Amino acid sequence: MKRLERIDVAIVGAGPVGATLAALCTGAHLAVELFEARSGPARDRRTLALSHASRQLLEDARAWPDASTPITSIHISQKGGPGRTVITAAEQGLPALGHTVAFSALQEALDARLAGASVPVRFGESCEDIHLDPEEATVRFASGREARARLLVLADGGANAARIPGIGFVQKEYGQVAVVCAIATDRAHGGRAYERFTPGGPVALLPVEDRYALVWTADPDQAARLLALDDGAFLSGLQEHFGDRAGRFVSAGERASFPLRLRTVNVPVALRTAIVGNAAQALHPIAGQGLNLGLRDAATLADLLLRTQPEAIGEAQMLDAYRSARRRDASRGIAFTDWLVSAFTDARTLPTWGRGLGLAALDLFPPARRMLAERMMRGSPSA
Repeated sequence: MKRLERIDVAIVGAGPVGATLAALCTGAHLAVELFEARSGPARDRRTLALSHASRQLLEDARAWPDASTPITSIHISQKGGPGRTVITAAEQGLPALGHTVAFSALQEALDARLAGASVPVRFGESCEDIHLDPEEATVRFASGREARARLLVLADGGANAARIPGIGFVQKEYGQVAVVCAIATDRAHGGRAYERFTPGGPVALLPVEDRYALVWTADPDQAARLLALDDGAFLSGLQEHFGDRAGRFVSAGERASFPLRLRTVNVPVALRTAIVGNAAQALHPIAGQGLNLGLRDAATLADLLLRTQPEAIGEAQMLDAYRSARRRDASRGIAFTDWLVSAFTDARTLPTWGRGLGLAALDLFPPARRMLAERMMRGSPSA
């Protein structure tokens, strides 16, 4: 057994949220270590949508990637009904509403920041057991390594939360699948993103370099058919489904899919433990709230760690403060995302004319548009 000296914070999961938490804590004389089940640095090329506030947060952590594509406007519409609106960065007084980055590029920037700060990231460490007592958390890994910490942070997508007594998940299946790929059009995107609501689910186009990242929501049977089509038939079907507001679709990259569900933890803290990011809440990708919400988890926890005396790290008072600070933003982010899924795919929740009226109101009243943009970028801070 490779037993380590007790550290201040052990973070299980070195993905964007766990790594951001560690990066925000550098220079504070805290002993922080990360433990990651994967064998080495991430090579995932999927596209992430980060809000302007998330960019600021990552710049504070000195981990903003070199390559990103700004989102300067978002066009929102619905299929089969009236109403549309456009949210712009200029109206918010910002250079961009957000940015798209490759997962691997963000992870590389975070890994480099941690390496430069000499924060240990231990790869190939799969958790086998967690033991909590009033004085410390102990994590045992399949390698034989053992970590002891004042505070355990689970940032592992939910892989180990069930090992904690009293922790459970509430899960909601949407009966939808996201089909994703890179898409090129015959028109420059100009930094514009699209969110098109359809009866089968939203279709999003996110600007990435000189093309778009497509997220096409469909029921499982339709998703299987979309994956089986040749490129020509796929592009033709997308054009008919989405329309020509982004131009003509001319090429498609390799397609992939994943099921869509809402999964939330019943409580984000336990004895000597905090649960953050997708381990605490995994959301539908509509409106791009998931990772941004998780990064705010990391920022709040880092702020508390920096303001807490070392001997009080992980104690009940600190964990209660974290839970209280995140309650409003997390609950509203979850509710907002879940409501959007229902409102724009189920006429029983909000009829077509009601959706059109809401979009028209946003288009006619700039203060409402600015308030929505602010909510999407920064969440709902604690009162």
